Amino acid sequence: MRTIIDGAVMLGRATAHEELRRALELPEYYGANLDALWDIASTTDAQLIMIHPAPMLNVLGGYGCKIIQTLFEAADENPGFSFRVERGYVLVVINRKEV
Repeated sequence: MRTIIDGAVMLGRATAHEELRRALELPEYYGANLDALWDIASTTDAQLIMIHPAPMLNVLGGYGCKIIQTLFEAADENPGFSFRVERGYVLVVINRKEV
């Protein structure tokens, strides 16, 4: 499954997780937090692409960085899951200790 998530609509924690729920076709009982996101992404086969990350990062700050970090880490752990930020968008990678 190859899916796009749009950071321009992820302007709150709830809306961010709702966009992830929609994109990954998650059940209603999805926990809508970083631990639940890790659980799903580390066990799901999917190709997830984020566009427009800046609005999400501007509004959610560190939490937005943690969403991106969680998705990248899940992609490192799970060979069936990939995550990338669409080419043409700038993403600053932050050291884990700073997040």
